[in-house]
Amino acid sequence: MQIQLDINDLTGSFIFGVLISLGVGLILGLEREFDKMKEERGFAGIRTFPMVAILGFSLGTLAEHFTSWIVVVSLGSFILFLVLNVFYQKQDQFAKGLTTNLALIITFVLGVMISAAYYRDAVATAVIVVTLLSLKTRFRSIISNITTEELFAFIKFAIIALLILPFLPNKSYGPNNLLNPFEIGSIIVIVSFLNFIGYFLVKFVGSKRGIILTAILGGLISSTAVAWNYASRSKESPELSKKYSAGIIVASAIMFPRLALLAYIFNHAILFYLALPFGILTIVCILATLMLMRKDDNKPDTNIKLGNPLNMLNAIGFGVVYVVILFAVFYSEQYLGQRGLYFSALIAGLADTDAITISMSKFSLDGDKIKLASSVIMAATISNMLVKLGITYFKGSKSTGRLVGYAFGSIILLGIIHILISANL
Repeated sequence: MQIQLDINDLTGSFIFGVLISLGVGLILGLEREFDKMKEERGFAGIRTFPMVAILGFSLGTLAEHFTSWIVVVSLGSFILFLVLNVFYQKQDQFAKGLTTNLALIITFVLGVMISAAYYRDAVATAVIVVTLLSLKTRFRSIISNITTEELFAFIKFAIIALLILPFLPNKSYGPNNLLNPFEIGSIIVIVSFLNFIGYFLVKFVGSKRGIILTAILGGLISSTAVAWNYASRSKESPELSKKYSAGIIVASAIMFPRLALLAYIFNHAILFYLALPFGILTIVCILATLMLMRKDDNKPDTNIKLGNPLNMLNAIGFGVVYVVILFAVFYSEQYLGQRGLYFSALIAGLADTDAITISMSKFSLDGDKIKLASSVIMAATISNMLVKLGITYFKGSKSTGRLVGYAFGSIILLGIIHILISANL
């Protein structure tokens, strides 16, 4: 005979809710208590927060049996109590009290959520809130290092993503309904967001932390930019050619999973066809990087010129490039067949691989052309590798050009073999 016991059977639903409320209150109260001890000021901590959570839970439970106005009035009274408490604080404690007061109000609401059996949601929210509270010092450090240009770039991104994009018409226009303003805007926002992440990772994590780490993070923005910067530095310091070559190669290794992610966003099915070839090419780049890297006490300049995190002209330019590629893909297939698609990919890859990857991912949504689309994306990456190889050869030292040439040459050869095999299957 199998016996199954539910925790509710052991404690009762009310006591179970009290325990969850206690846990949520302790999560928030512990952080506030630690912060209070560190700064030697504050009025609520490890005891107050659990009691507020239990209070919210208890009132929420009573509201289920009587009226929901119990919660509304109680919350209003609690907020009024906290407001009055602020007036009795000293001026230097105002900011501290304001944050704690908001945390207390959230704790009260979380207790009410627990009374409605939103256990997981309440706990998850508490974890998010305590994370925000505990990262105060980190946030201040980051904000103090943000430039005016970066701040305005963030504001412009928020305007595009939250104010402009939602109001773009979600309708198709033009030949074969290729133009959809909302879709084009969404693509610009997604690519800009990925560039934002890469930009700030390089700025706050990678810069001055070593060639390889900086190159990996720089590859999230543009592996071509890494090749341009590191090739120039290898010419200035030929003795570091191996390290800069490794950085150029590993930055290109990041390009493959980045393109796979973009393709997956717009067509989940195409990832199946890109995973193996992109995985192999990534491994080749990583192996080449490991072979070139050796432990060295030298600490060369690894700073990459990041530029503007959101240049409006570049963002609009990307949208224009994407639209041009959309039409190029459509008319190339109409008049030249598969050869036209490969020709478009080779041309597009000279400037950017993101646009052609997104375009081909959407092109293959019907499923019949998914294998062809993956091969065309591979052709674009080959074209892009040739561009970076040319940059390295002409701007870098002879040693850098040779070492990167071995790695990129192998990748280009493997890519061509993949395309030929896929075409014959």
